[in-house]
Amino acid sequence: MEMLKGLKCSIFFAIGIMLDGCSYSDTMRIPGQLYFPLRVGNYQIYQVSETNILHLSCNDTDLPPERYELKVLIYDSSKNAEGGYAYFMHRYTRPDSTQVWSEFDTWSARATTNQVIVNEGNTSYVKLFFPFVNNSKWNGNQYNNLAKEDYVLKNYGQSYQLSNEKKYSTTLTVEQSDNQDFFVYQDKRVEVYAVSIGLIYKETTQLTYFQNPCYGQQKVKTGIIYTQMLKSYGRE
Repeated sequence: MEMLKGLKCSIFFAIGIMLDGCSYSDTMRIPGQLYFPLRVGNYQIYQVSETNILHLSCNDTDLPPERYELKVLIYDSSKNAEGGYAYFMHRYTRPDSTQVWSEFDTWSARATTNQVIVNEGNTSYVKLFFPFVNNSKWNGNQYNNLAKEDYVLKNYGQSYQLSNEKKYSTTLTVEQSDNQDFFVYQDKRVEVYAVSIGLIYKETTQLTYFQNPCYGQQKVKTGIIYTQMLKSYGRE
């Protein structure tokens, strides 16, 4: 029996699934889960650019974006009522790499046989749905009270190059919204995941435009422009 267990662990290791004694809570049961690896100790560090807009008139100018680093660390897990595991993530921020981290908030995530669900604060979203098929759709708001919203899977298995020149060979893109209305309300949200790493890029642009007296001039009244790009990742 011990030889069998050791052989099983070796096989999992060889295909890139890092296990700790092959414990149930750390085992990736579905290949799709490799795009959102859940294991206590995993972390990612991102470079973030965030612009929050609140204009009182058509002539107001935008403030420069706030730039900071974001760290996401899976610090614990526990068995849930469905027999799977929930993983708890601390999120930290700092102005740059010379500063110390400050705790920002806590999220959680869980994987089922066909979904990855992330609880962002008190709102749950279906981030991934598998098996993966290009152009497949699912309701990202299945587990919250928001209106139904179709997420679309694109570019499955393709490479992706970030603007910092880092290239990832096997990725997928989730298009959460692509409403390119430049007169009333623009809503563009995209997330990119890499195999064995997880989220490598996130972009959110949600802008409400002035209607009067400057309709059609693409003058933003309120909104957010947000990008989150992976810098490094590992395991503590």
